[in-house]
Amino acid sequence: MVNREHIKTQIDMLPDVIVEKVLDFISYQRFMLGIYDDDTDYLLSVPGMKEKILDGMKTPLSECIPLSEVWPDV
Repeated sequence: MVNREHIKTQIDMLPDVIVEKVLDFISYQRFMLGIYDDDTDYLLSVPGMKEKILDGMKTPLSECIPLSEVWPDV
């Protein structure tokens, strides 16, 4: 329990940009441990991911980059 309390104290002293990275790391660790029921739960745990997905769904395909440009070998 000592480590847990120490981490909580340290997080309070970090700038928000670093706290976001710590949260990303924690989310990834939870995913690797299988704590999430599925990929959707994991993705929704990532700060801002829901909004990015919804924004992406609203974007017309004509404005999107073709998959062949992102992954030329697919």
